[in-house]
Order: sequence, then C-alpha cells, then structure tokens
Amino acid sequence: MKVTDIDIRNLARDRRHGCFRGAVSMTMEPADDSAPRRVNFICQSDRDEDCPASLVTYDMVTHALDQARRMPGFRRGEEEITVEIASTLAPLPYHPRSKSA
Repeated sequence: MKVTDIDIRNLARDRRHGCFRGAVSMTMEPADDSAPRRVNFICQSDRDEDCPASLVTYDMVTHALDQARRMPGFRRGEEEITVEIASTLAPLPYHPRSKSA
C-alpha cells in the first residue's frame, strides 16, 4: 500500500504525561487498484516542549507507521507500506529572508 496523504490533527502537549499527542490520519492506496483506505491512529511524541515542530511531526508519522505495520495484513508480510514524501506532504511556502542593512 502506498501512503498518499497524511494529516495530523489535534496536536497538543499533554503536560500530565510529558509528551505531545495527536491524531494521525493516512490515506493508503492498495496495489490492486481497489478503493483507497483512510486509517486513523492516536500517536505521541516524547520530545521536549521546546523542540522543533519538524521533529514532533516526524515522531507522529513514524508512530503511525509503526502502528500500521502491526495491522494483520502488514504484520504477516502480505503487504508493504510505502511512503512518497513528495506527494504526501503539502509544499511549504517559500519566503526569502530580507537582506540585513
């Protein structure tokens, strides 16, 4: 299955447990041309509160993929998960820095 879309929602710091938590939703397209599947995972990152957001995002997606690989079809080796980052993530806007005087 190829992951074609990833959404992270409700990402927040859980002060009680000292981690970030959120919902990760992935669209997966089977290789046999059947309908895409949307799967949802509750994920967490144990990063410090002041760490870069990109590291938290990486942890959340990695945690979701780890959970997906434990699903029956993947766990038995019947299917593999592939992720094409370029098509999965929305492009970020480019804002060139102004030159300092």
